[in-house]
Amino acid sequence: MQEEQQTQIGPRKLTFFMLVLKTFAGLGGGIIGATALILIFLGASSILQPVITNTLEGGISPLFMVVILIMMLVTTLLSGIMGTLFICYTERDRYTKISTTIMQVFIVNLVIFAFMVPVYITTATSNIELTLYTAGVQIILSAIASNLIMELIHDYKYALLSVYSIILGAITATALNILLYSITGNATILIFIALPVIWGSIGFFHGATPIFYYWIYQTWDTDFLLTTADLGQDYGIEEEEEELPEDVEGSKFLEK
Repeated sequence: MQEEQQTQIGPRKLTFFMLVLKTFAGLGGGIIGATALILIFLGASSILQPVITNTLEGGISPLFMVVILIMMLVTTLLSGIMGTLFICYTERDRYTKISTTIMQVFIVNLVIFAFMVPVYITTATSNIELTLYTAGVQIILSAIASNLIMELIHDYKYALLSVYSIILGAITATALNILLYSITGNATILIFIALPVIWGSIGFFHGATPIFYYWIYQTWDTDFLLTTADLGQDYGIEEEEEELPEDVEGSKFLEK
């Protein structure tokens, strides 16, 4: 099937049913991550409650930071793995390297977490809201990286289309989260709803962007987002050398 994808002419055609299926697949991965976040929060509530009270009064407790780090590591790993797994099963004939994808998603989430730890430590000297914003950034980065890996592994031919769909999903989700924050005014609640929003949005654009692009392809009969498409004269491509005329006079002189 992988060979068929690389030899097919034009982008793939998706149905409205597939759009709905991908939306719910992404949403499902986000809900699983959010559920894990809530369960860890409730399980550690006896520890967190006095810690949060002290945090609001003064600096952020190291114990609070440890709990936050554990929560974010577990939830981003779960949502990343389950979200990509669910989306892969919406097109099982297209996503054939599921085990490889899951392993790469696991690795990239660990890398993102490792780079985010110093940021968490830095925000610990400020206030709790900055720490929660950092958690939000990690959630967005995790979702973007997980989906990019999934698409690049399976369809490098239309990697540009995947980039557009994921970026559009991330921007839309960020706008929705900001809107929800402006309504609720509570950054803590935002952390719990951020995962379903980001994954649901990316899942939606996984279906919506290819559908829209297929319409563009049919209308203009040009595959703009094909990786190998030439949309201009690219720098660095050598021009064909101009063929020089044969030096007939010189050869006659040497024959004398």
